Amino acid sequence: MLTLLKNSIENLKGHKLRLIVAFIWIITGITSVVFVSSVGNAMSQVFKQSFQTIDSKTAIVYFDASDTNTSENLLTPFQSSDLQELQTVEGVEKIKTSNKPLAEMMTFGDENLYSGNVSYFDKNTSTSFASSLTHKYKLIKGRALNGSDTGKRVVVIDTFTKEELFGDKDPIGKGITVGKLTFEVVGICDADSVYDPVDKTFRKKGAFDNVPPYSVIPNDMYNFLTGKNIKTGGINHISVTVKDGFDIPTVAKEVANKMAELHPKLEGEYKVRDQNTIQKSTEAMTRGIDKFVLVITIVAMFVGGVGIMNIMYVSVMERSKEIGIRRALGAKPSTIMYQFLVESVFITSCGGVLGIVIGYAVTIYSKNIMPFRPIPSFNSFLYSFLAIVITGIIFGLVPAHKASKVDPIKIIYK
Repeated sequence: MLTLLKNSIENLKGHKLRLIVAFIWIITGITSVVFVSSVGNAMSQVFKQSFQTIDSKTAIVYFDASDTNTSENLLTPFQSSDLQELQTVEGVEKIKTSNKPLAEMMTFGDENLYSGNVSYFDKNTSTSFASSLTHKYKLIKGRALNGSDTGKRVVVIDTFTKEELFGDKDPIGKGITVGKLTFEVVGICDADSVYDPVDKTFRKKGAFDNVPPYSVIPNDMYNFLTGKNIKTGGINHISVTVKDGFDIPTVAKEVANKMAELHPKLEGEYKVRDQNTIQKSTEAMTRGIDKFVLVITIVAMFVGGVGIMNIMYVSVMERSKEIGIRRALGAKPSTIMYQFLVESVFITSCGGVLGIVIGYAVTIYSKNIMPFRPIPSFNSFLYSFLAIVITGIIFGLVPAHKASKVDPIKIIYK
C-alpha cells in the first residue's frame, strides 16, 4: 500500500494542473458542507434555547389576539390582579408571570435587537427591530421618529429592507406588515452606517461591526413586539406550575378558561403550550435543519464526485500506454485498479482536509458579518471527511476498473 501511495504521489506531481482542478471541486464542496452544517448547528441551538423555558410540571398560558390593531388587545391580555383569581383553580400550585416573548426572538450581536419577518403584499424578508429610545440611526430620506409617535405604528426602515420589499419604488407612506401589525413607513435609514459613541458620529460599517441592519420603531411598539408591554405590568404570558397528581394540560386549560372569563371583551383566545408541544416543535425544527444540511452534503459530494471521476477518466486515457507496459511486465489487474483507487482517495483526502480548514476559517470569519454566530463542530469535520473519502472510492471505482481492463497487447501495438 505504501508503494502504491508513493507511485500515486509521483504520478500526480506530473499533472499539477489536473490536481489543482480536482482540489477546487473538492474544496468547494467540503467548504460548503462545513459552513452550512455550522450554520445549522447554530440555528438548532437557538431553537433549543428559545424553547427551554418550562419544566415538566409547568405549562404556559398566552393570549392569541384575533385583532391586534385594537387598543384593548394591546393593553389588557394579562393583569396583576388576575393572579389571585387563578390561584383558586384546582390543581394550580403557583402562577409565575413573564415579560419575555413566548418564543424568544434570536438575539444578535446587540442584545437589544430582535429579528422579525416583514412583508409588503407578496414580498417578504426578515430584519431586526430597534427601539427609537435606545438606537441611533442615520436618516437618508423621510422623517425621523419623535415623541409624538408614541402609540403609533410607524417605522423607519433600513436601506436593506427597502431594497428587499420595494426595490426602486418610494416606500414613504406605504404600509408594511410585521406579524399581525401594519406599520407606516415614514423614513429610511442607512443600513451601512453605524454610530460611533466615542466620536458621536456615524461611520461606514466595517467587517468587525457585529451589528445587522435594523429598522426603528417607537419604543412602546418595540416593547409590544418583543413582549415587554410595560402598560400591562410587563406581563407577556404566565407559567402555570401544576400540583402532583393533576394532569398538566387539563389544569392549564382550566386556567386559560378562567382568564377568558376575567377578560370576556378581548377579541382572541387564551391558549396553552405545554412541554410536549414545545418539544415537538423543537424536534421538528431540528429535523428540518438536519435534512437541509443532508441535502447540501449529498449535492456537494455528488458534484465533487463527478469532477473526480472525469479527471480520473482523463488520467486513465493519458496513461493507457503506461498501464499497458506495466501489464506486459506482469502487473496484475487488481494492482492497476488499486493504483487508481489510491490516487482518487488521496486526491479527495487532501482536498477534504484543505476544504475543512478553509470551511472552518470561513465559519469563524462569518461571525463578523452574519446576524448570528455559526457553530463549527468536530462531528461535522469528521463526517465531511468520511463523506469525501467514500465519494473518492465510489467515483474513482469506475475509472480504476476501466484501467484494470486495459489490454496490454492492443496498447503496445497501437
